[in-house]
Amino acid sequence: MSHKEPTIDEWKELFEVSRMLKELAPWKWMEDSESFGVENPETGEVGYGCIMGAMGEVFGLIVYLGSEGLAVFEKIQSGNMTMEDEDIFASQKCLAVTFDDREMLDNKDLATIKSLGLKFRGRQAWPCFRSHLPGFLPWHLTGEEARFLALAIRWAMNVAEKLRENPLALNPQKRGSYLVGYIVTDDGKPTWHEEWRKPVPFTAKPVSLSIDELRLAKIKKNSQKSEHTWEVEFFYAPFVIHEGERPFYPYIALYSVHNNRYVVNFCLSSLTDYETRFLENFLELLEKIKMFPKTMMIRKQAVYDFFKPIADVLGISLKKVKHLPAFEDARVSLINNMAQ
Repeated sequence: MSHKEPTIDEWKELFEVSRMLKELAPWKWMEDSESFGVENPETGEVGYGCIMGAMGEVFGLIVYLGSEGLAVFEKIQSGNMTMEDEDIFASQKCLAVTFDDREMLDNKDLATIKSLGLKFRGRQAWPCFRSHLPGFLPWHLTGEEARFLALAIRWAMNVAEKLRENPLALNPQKRGSYLVGYIVTDDGKPTWHEEWRKPVPFTAKPVSLSIDELRLAKIKKNSQKSEHTWEVEFFYAPFVIHEGERPFYPYIALYSVHNNRYVVNFCLSSLTDYETRFLENFLELLEKIKMFPKTMMIRKQAVYDFFKPIADVLGISLKKVKHLPAFEDARVSLINNMAQ
């Protein structure tokens, strides 16, 4: 994706359609569970939108990007992910427009509004546009994102009018399908078309580790297998690191002993290169202590997949569990210490 910022004309279009959305106020008759699709004409990717505001707290539109974004939205809707989940703030892939108080906007937002000669007054009157990507702080839009969000807002208003006339308009014809709007250019004139589509199933990127078999064999030869069970988890820290073009949430690997809740080790990384860093950190740990656990308790499938090839060589038993009590204590302690 291009990192170019929106042009003046793109900002004008985005603010104008946002004004129309706020004036329409579709949250007066739409629930946030009433979702729909809109195709990005530049990429072919489908975004899945929902109107926020039925609860009277946050007003706006969220557009979940592709099957990856939709997977998180569906977890939230099913109750499998809630606002209490520690990773939800860093897991979403979406674009959003919300109507906020002035103090919720940063200096860049306010400078853009001033440059366009726009004025807003009152509570929840100020449009705020954000891009959410897994592992990163919500950030300002690129030109491509601004164009797609403006298009998605127009389609959202179209869908809202359909629902106002017919409350059953978004009832799927087939289970799991979404009403998707897309642009077709006929005789040089773009027009909206729609059809029911089933999303492409989301498949998480498989773990791809480059493991030095000789190094693992040497670790096994020079180390003892302890009787201890370790709890292992990967998670996002609830703070950001300001490096590169976009601030990110550190991704942490944390190891603790199940019985006595002793913290064995931890490692910080960005999401983009965590596989290499976590692998090297884990192997260095085993080389240093010359010992590896008999069993590792793991909650997430991605963490299980990460350690499976290593555990197979070392003879470590991996155990999938729902709760990691030692990890929970260690996580709170670690985050508190980092915050000081």
